[in-house]
Amino acid sequence: MVKFLHLADLHLGATPLYLGDRAQERSKDYLNAFQRAVDYAIDPSNSIDAVLVAGDFFDIPNPPQEIIRFTTTQLKRLEQAKIPVIVTPGNHDAIGAAESIYRNSSIKGLMKIIESPQVEHFKSFVFNGETVYLYGMAWDVQSKPPFDTFQKLNEDGYHVAMIHGTLQGGLFTESHSREIPLELANLAKSGMDYIALGHIHKYQQKSIGKSLIVYPGTLESRRFTPGEEGDRYLVVVTLEKKKAPKLEQLKWNCKTFQVEKLDLDHETAESEEELANLIKAKFGSNEKFLRLELVGSPSFIISQDSLATRLSGDFYWLEIQDNTNAFDSVLTETWAREETIRGLFVRKLKHKLEGVESDEEKQQLELALKLATQVFQKTGQRS
Repeated sequence: MVKFLHLADLHLGATPLYLGDRAQERSKDYLNAFQRAVDYAIDPSNSIDAVLVAGDFFDIPNPPQEIIRFTTTQLKRLEQAKIPVIVTPGNHDAIGAAESIYRNSSIKGLMKIIESPQVEHFKSFVFNGETVYLYGMAWDVQSKPPFDTFQKLNEDGYHVAMIHGTLQGGLFTESHSREIPLELANLAKSGMDYIALGHIHKYQQKSIGKSLIVYPGTLESRRFTPGEEGDRYLVVVTLEKKKAPKLEQLKWNCKTFQVEKLDLDHETAESEEELANLIKAKFGSNEKFLRLELVGSPSFIISQDSLATRLSGDFYWLEIQDNTNAFDSVLTETWAREETIRGLFVRKLKHKLEGVESDEEKQQLELALKLATQVFQKTGQRS
C-alpha cells in the first residue's frame, strides 16, 4: 500500500491586493495551510509516503526571499521525515521563466522537480516494497500538444501522472488558461492508476476505465471566481493492489468564500437595521468572505455603504451588490406624491424609466435614484 498527499495551486507568496490592509494577513493563510499539510504528512500515524504538488506551488516564478525561507523550512521537515516532495511547475511558477525558483539551489535539493515540457516517465519510487512509476510534465513555452496521449511503462506497480492543465468538459474552466488541454478519453487510454491534476481551483474527480483523475483544488480560496466558493480539502490518496484508488478529503480551509442572493420580496425587513440583522443571522461569520446580491423591492432605499458599515464586524470580508428595485419601494412611491423638489425629481425619473428599453439605462436610472435618495435622507430635503 502507498499513501500520498495530492496538492496543487498552493500559490505560496500570493498577496490578494483587493483586500487592502488585510492582504498580508490573508497571504499568511496560504502559508499556514501548507504548513499544516506538512504537519499532517510528517505525523507517523498518517503513514504518508510522499507529497505530490501538481503545479502552481508558488504564485510567481521568483517569489520573495521570505517565501523561499518559509518553503525551505517546510521542505526540510519533510526531508527529515524521509517523505519526498515531487513537483511539476505550473503556469504561475513556470520553470522556463527568468530566475525561476526551481533553479534555486536551496529549494532544488529538497524536492524532485519534473522538468520535461511533455508528459513522460519521470522517476520510479519504491515505498513499502511497492514501486510507483511517476509521469509528468512542466508547464513551459516549449510544451506542444497533445498532452494527453502518453502511455505507461509495461511494468508491474502503480502508475501515477502529474499534469497542470485543463480537463475538457470539466467544471470552472472559464477563468483558467486552457493552454494545456486534456481530453478525458485520451487520459483513460494512458493506463494510469491515478492522474494528479492541478490548475482548476475546485475539487473534482472523474473515473474512466481504470483511471481516477482528480483536481484537489486549493487549500484556501483566493478570490470570487467560479469554483472558489465553499470548503477546501486536503486530499489523501491511497493506492492498494487490486483495489481502486481510495480518496480521503479533509476540510482544510480556515476561511470560506460564499456567494449568496437575498430576495427581499420573500424576506421580512422593514428598515436598514432589520436588513443588517437578517444578513447577520443568515450568513454572519468572522471567518467568511461573503458576496451578497440583494434583489426584490424592499419598502426602503438601501445604502450599500451604510449597510456595509453596520456589518463590518460580522464578516472577514463583505461585498454587497444592490440590485433591488428602488422605484417600487414604499418610500419612493410616497415621495413621488409630494409637491417638493424630491417629489419632482422622483416623478421625472419614473417618467424617464417608462421610455427606456435597455437594461443598462434602467440600471443607470436605478443608481441615480438610490444616490439621490441617500442625499435626501441625509439632508432631510423636502421642498
